[in-house]
Amino acid sequence: SDMSDIATIASMNILGEIAQRTARYETTVIVPNADPIVYTVAREVVKGAYTKAGRPDLFNPDHVYFVTSNQFGYAAAIDGIMTREKPATNFFVGGFAAEALILAETGAATGAIQIAGTDYLLQLPFFVCSCDYTLIGEELYAASAYLSREPLLLGALKGQDICKAILIVLLVMFTLIGIISNLPIPNLFR
Repeated sequence: SDMSDIATIASMNILGEIAQRTARYETTVIVPNADPIVYTVAREVVKGAYTKAGRPDLFNPDHVYFVTSNQFGYAAAIDGIMTREKPATNFFVGGFAAEALILAETGAATGAIQIAGTDYLLQLPFFVCSCDYTLIGEELYAASAYLSREPLLLGALKGQDICKAILIVLLVMFTLIGIISNLPIPNLFR
């Protein structure tokens, strides 16, 4: 999807870590894009990751490119790339629509390890069935925060986890109080 989507923003943090690892291991990363603005951001993220890894010489700007903004034209192009290049791993991270099943099935047919992550609930079943690992909904944001090591994102993640724990404890406590208050306690000992 486009850069205004929170899933796309989270995917850029994940892309940065992937690109940094590929720079360290001197392998190729191919990043085809369906949105021109996402393409520009992705190119800078990959370039920055290669620089951060100390290998700016390995960055190839031709490996980060814009394909088309047509949904099924994009899916067809990616399917062709996966079929020809036979990548070892496919990452499908961000917002996806009807192309999710097409991409994941083609990737599975090529034998690649597939990792997917999206917060689009309608596409999750396709990724769960066709991919080796799937980040479901909120897990995408948690992975993004964890991989980026941004203190603000990690703090927000920790704060959310603490709030969830407090809510669970309160829910269990009030449920037990409700159950105990409706029990005929005086009649239990007769």
